[in-house]
Amino acid sequence: MPGNPPSWRLNLHCQHRATGGPMIELEIQVLSDRREGLVAELGQVVVANHYSLLRQRLTLDGRGARLCMLVRGPPEQRLALEEMLGTHSRVVSFEAALCGEPTAIAFASSRGALQDRVAPVQTVMPDVAHVEQVLPELMHDFPRIYPWLTKLQESVSGSLREPSLLLAGRRVGIAIYKRDYASGPPLSLGEAIKRIGVPALCSLAQIEQRGVHVHIFASLLCAEPGRSGCVFYGGYLEGVLGAAVTGKHVHVRHLSCRSSGAAHCSLEISH
Repeated sequence: MPGNPPSWRLNLHCQHRATGGPMIELEIQVLSDRREGLVAELGQVVVANHYSLLRQRLTLDGRGARLCMLVRGPPEQRLALEEMLGTHSRVVSFEAALCGEPTAIAFASSRGALQDRVAPVQTVMPDVAHVEQVLPELMHDFPRIYPWLTKLQESVSGSLREPSLLLAGRRVGIAIYKRDYASGPPLSLGEAIKRIGVPALCSLAQIEQRGVHVHIFASLLCAEPGRSGCVFYGGYLEGVLGAAVTGKHVHVRHLSCRSSGAAHCSLEISH
């Protein structure tokens, strides 16, 4: 596409299998904590779901690398594509919409550049730079990570603290899964919690597991009233369990917190 900036050059060429049915076009926006290899890795997901990448734009801002894509493919593969992108280890946040939907990411025209206006992915984003800065220390000193988590909490502004702890938890969880558990077979959620989630979390805190519920006792991240930090544990479980559970996105919901006066922090794991 002559005249377009380098970020618009098509890096991936893929052919959609003949289905005989109508195609749809999706406008996708992804936020990642780093840009290196992002287009190639997510492009493989696009191709694997029989979509073609029509256009792309990769930009950097204070929150990380933002990749916007226009893709075309069969409607029956849309959910699978969105599931794989939304649960990819490189993805911090994700949004997709059909072209023409009110929430769609705006492309100027079929041959134009991507407009700068995009719908916000979430209200508060993590401080990716500070998470990246402390991550090597978290992994080097694991499981003695609380001094570094305290440093992270103190180095980011109030509204960014919990999203940053969540991102740090996910990144550490993914790394621990790859280091200690990746050689095992895919598991159901219940099996993954017992065989991976519980031992992985026990290395960081005193816990009790009851089915899909996990109680964390005397959380060091939640000792100060009104200053919850157990979102780190939720992100950690999402990271360490996410790759182990077959074809599902693992989500952790926070039910109670020591910082709010509860006896312990309680989490609920689902997919």
